[in-house]
Amino acid sequence: MSVPSPVIIWCDVSFETDGSYQSMKDEFNEITTGTPKQDPDAMDVSILNEEMREFHSNNVPLVFVRTIDDATKKINEHINDKVFIICSGTIGRALVPIIAQKHLTVHDIYIYTHDFALHADWAMMYVQMIKMFDFHTSLLIRLTHDISKWHIEQGKSYLQLNDSISALKYFQQAHKLETAANKRGETDWNLPGTATRLHPTAFLTYLKQLEGEHGLIAQAENAIRARGLPVQNS
Repeated sequence: MSVPSPVIIWCDVSFETDGSYQSMKDEFNEITTGTPKQDPDAMDVSILNEEMREFHSNNVPLVFVRTIDDATKKINEHINDKVFIICSGTIGRALVPIIAQKHLTVHDIYIYTHDFALHADWAMMYVQMIKMFDFHTSLLIRLTHDISKWHIEQGKSYLQLNDSISALKYFQQAHKLETAANKRGETDWNLPGTATRLHPTAFLTYLKQLEGEHGLIAQAENAIRARGLPVQNS
């Protein structure tokens, strides 16, 4: 059984114009590079390219769309999946209300903007749904941790259903993502002074849940061995 993955739907008007963000898409889809242009709220493409590699290597699919209509269509296509949305503040102003009204299963929306105050008027109405960031690395770290948390929750559900093989795959996937996110958090890019900066120990609790003699990975492995089956390493 392969591990089901959540889906990241990334909406940005620059994706289809004049090659903007093309290197990011190529890095994810073909592991190539390019020379994109950036708009005022564009993220640092050199960092994003590396992040796309990490998502790709950890089996987390990304869907790139340009318009709000395309974003809502993709959400409908993935109605049975765990959907994470990334968009700019400008797009979020229009897209978040649509999601709130029509796509009640989507609860994880990441807004990237250089100016929180510019979007305070509408964002305050959706504080339970959105997470706002003015620093791209903090956004990507938080996203990775949240995807990892989703895998842990799925693994626990399978463990309760006595499907320890599926549970182990979820836990192993979560461990890979946690390791990648914590490594990213230790870099110089995650500088002090950013309003949304995550404390480096904020998510160590997830690794503690997964690792160790009594951790979730060990629990799943022991349950598999108790059934006389071999343990598959990730």
